[in-house]
Order: sequence, then C-alpha cells, then structure tokens
Amino acid sequence: MMENEVNGNMHPIFTRDPEDLMQYLNKQVCVLKEDGKEVTGWVYTIDPVSESYVLMSFTDEKTQLDIVMGSSVRQVSILDENSETYRKRIEAMFRPPEVQALSEEEMEKRKNILKSWLLKNRLPVQVTGNNGELLSISDALFIEPPYGVENCRSTNEIILGRIQGLIKNMPSDQEEWC
Repeated sequence: MMENEVNGNMHPIFTRDPEDLMQYLNKQVCVLKEDGKEVTGWVYTIDPVSESYVLMSFTDEKTQLDIVMGSSVRQVSILDENSETYRKRIEAMFRPPEVQALSEEEMEKRKNILKSWLLKNRLPVQVTGNNGELLSISDALFIEPPYGVENCRSTNEIILGRIQGLIKNMPSDQEEWC
C-alpha cells in the first residue's frame, strides 16, 4: 500500500513546489477554467494546498474580488508583469483604515520607536518581512504595522502576553527613555 503512494498517488501539495505559484503574485493573469470560462485579474494570493487563486479586478470606481477554486483551474497565463502599478492598490484593500491614514514616514517612525523600546528592554528584535515591515523577536513573535499592541502575532501565549504588556507600558514621550 505504501508503494502506491510513492509511485504517484500522492496529493499535488507534496509534489508541486510552492515557488511555482509565487511567480503569479501581484501579476495580471488570465485563468482558464475547466468549463472553458476565463477569469482575468491581479493575483492577490494563492492557496498552496488547494491552488485556489484570489484575483482582484479594477474598473473605473469598482473593485471586484474573484476566488477561482484550484480544482477548476485548467491553465494560468500571465498578461501583465507590471506588478508595481496595482500592488499598492491591492495591499490597501486589506489594510485597516488606521494603517491607510498613516504616511510611510509616520509608519517608519512608529516602527523605529517600538524597535528602540524593545532593544532598550534587551529583546533580540530584528526587522523582517518582504519590505522590512515586520518586527520579529527571535522568530517567536512578529509585530505588524501599525505596530500597536493588537498587531502582535505569536503562537506562544506567554511571549505574546509579555510583549503586549511591555508595549502597553511604553512611555509616550520617547525622550524619557532614550
């Protein structure tokens, strides 16, 4: 029975490299479905297990979101690789309003102040993420923009609680503790 699984009856998740799917992110694609219909849009994300695509389409004042189930995908073609054109617009769709209201300079300032506070408290904090937007503490906790208590992510509840407490107790006047 185990021999059958090795010889090709394995789920595609075990044989397909997720890097193959990464080539489509933030690009305009045309997805040909099994029923012959085509769906066109900018790829927001792809589920590596089901290989389902989340596509965003922009018209004059409307934005449309399409989810194409992986089981119905026959072929994917890249139409436009100019990802910078729509990347920021796509990312803004899923950000909380408070994050959208902050400028890049304000966001960078918040990140640097929090990083300084964590370093002052002797925590091994590093800047990570694709665009250097995350603060990471030993890969056990990540802090996302806009760098508040509610933006901490960790699977370890003890670490999460301690870091959130530390952030809550951070003085508002940076000059006091620098």
